[in-house]
Amino acid sequence: MTRIAILGGGLSGKLAALYLARHLPEASLTMIDPGARDLPVVGESTVEVTCQFLYSLGLGAYLEENHLHKYGLTYYFRLPDQADPNAPQYIRHESPGVKRLNAFNLNRHAFDEELERRLPPHLTRITGKAETVEFASAMDTMDVGTMRGGSTQGPQIVKVTTAEGDMLDIPADHVIDCSGRARLLTKQLELAKTPPFQRCAYWFRLAGFDRDILMRMPQVKDAQNSFDSYYVTHHFYGKGYWIWIIPMKSGTGEDMVSIGITYRPDVSGEKAMNMDRLIEVLRRDHPRLAELVLSGRKVDESRYYNYMYEASQYYDRNGRWFLLGDSGFTFDPANSAGIAYLSVQIPQITSMIRKSRAGQLSTGYVDALEGHVMAQLALQDDWSRWYEYMDDPIKMAWTLKVLQLGYFSFSMPTYMTGYFLNAGAARQASRVLRRFDADADRKVYPFDKILDHLADTTDPQEIIRRAPSLYGKVLPFNYFRPEDIRRGRLMGRYLYKVAWLRNHTLKLLKWWKDPALYPLAAGQYARSTVQMLGAALLMLRPQLWDRSLSKSPDLVSAFEPAESFLRPPETVDGPMPRMAAKAEPDETSEPDFHPTMA
Repeated sequence: MTRIAILGGGLSGKLAALYLARHLPEASLTMIDPGARDLPVVGESTVEVTCQFLYSLGLGAYLEENHLHKYGLTYYFRLPDQADPNAPQYIRHESPGVKRLNAFNLNRHAFDEELERRLPPHLTRITGKAETVEFASAMDTMDVGTMRGGSTQGPQIVKVTTAEGDMLDIPADHVIDCSGRARLLTKQLELAKTPPFQRCAYWFRLAGFDRDILMRMPQVKDAQNSFDSYYVTHHFYGKGYWIWIIPMKSGTGEDMVSIGITYRPDVSGEKAMNMDRLIEVLRRDHPRLAELVLSGRKVDESRYYNYMYEASQYYDRNGRWFLLGDSGFTFDPANSAGIAYLSVQIPQITSMIRKSRAGQLSTGYVDALEGHVMAQLALQDDWSRWYEYMDDPIKMAWTLKVLQLGYFSFSMPTYMTGYFLNAGAARQASRVLRRFDADADRKVYPFDKILDHLADTTDPQEIIRRAPSLYGKVLPFNYFRPEDIRRGRLMGRYLYKVAWLRNHTLKLLKWWKDPALYPLAAGQYARSTVQMLGAALLMLRPQLWDRSLSKSPDLVSAFEPAESFLRPPETVDGPMPRMAAKAEPDETSEPDFHPTMA
């Protein structure tokens, strides 16, 4: 029997336990948790991949009945002050309609309590502190493990001090560190690494406020009648910071939101943040938001100062240990990436454990998945650079447009099909998303030479013209199929739409009126032409991109078919039976609809 020790009982630990119980039902799971429940809670906004993962855990009906639907990410770009108080204060970009795949805004306190109730009954719970882990000596590194249960000589021993003061030795074939900011294994193995950029955050829950203040802001936005524009995740931007507003269900039925600010202190000039200082910032940059906050009452608050960190390694090549979530690195909360990447890491770790049990865990496979983590950190580096121009409505609007295009066109379908668990696809991601030196002089906004010219205006009407939404034209909101698809065609569509967007920025620039812009236009149209030719080639011959997929047994996903990582084995040929849990029967019933089925 495979023994798995989960160090920590927070969000990552609970999600890992629920997933492993479904995909490794014969494994012995032990969770060691100190039981602290006064830690900061953040992560109320989910994206589509997160919800697909939560659906796979049987949480579909629970989410529908207890949390708010989120109709996309909505962005507010502040316009320069104008003499007319009724003039638009923001450009607002939001989804043009309802997407085929769901997302939710969570009341994290209620959600975490539900996960606690649903933990599998065969999970062994130990209330105590994992002090250290004694690792079995790894055998000589081999291309492919040759021993069932992994390429180690014996079990790992987790040294635990229980709440009663007893000392326990817990044997485990695999140890998953979910200790969060305690970073147990990172510290023990001396893996701590300084991140290239720092971040701070302050957030609180607000209740009893006047939501009309938010909805009545003078703004320019595309008309849509698909959903109430309150039920989204709202984002506001300023110099070196961004602010989120996330509606959620409260236990009393009154309106409640999570409001937070994340900032780069070296860019914004802000130090430690509190409510009084936040109100000062809002009155200066977003006076209507100050009004909103002052109209309600603060329920609770949390803060992090310089909270970013990394590790030099996340997955052991011999499958003995894994760093999951905050135990290894922190994400900027932008685009709800933290919980979303748990939805990636947990299947990755499960795939490695399954391969270890089959004697097929290779160093090449582990290194490829490790590279996938590094690719996400490279993306984080770019997001860190955003803070340098967050107060520029044109550059920020186009940056987010291209980012969303990449997510909906490629990242989300690649997740749904399970390709991210293939070593070749993971290596491909690490080649596309490469890390650069923090001191490198890089512009991370798209079409930088064009946007440098487009952003050179302070005229509100001209800013509005130069920062159109275009979401309805370029984002494939209708994607929902999990079955195998040609990744090359997805990349072809993405390249075509990026080229189309570049050409659109040139049109907005009106380059033909200024001879000095002719060389710029010629060079940029040439780039678009090359991209469109590449797009056409990939649409006709998608195998040119797809051939990067590994086919060797030790390098492919441990899930067969690949998309079954979102579907436990018992659901392949029929409905999943009701899972025993500690909640009432109507709270544990499985959803009738399995969104990963074609």
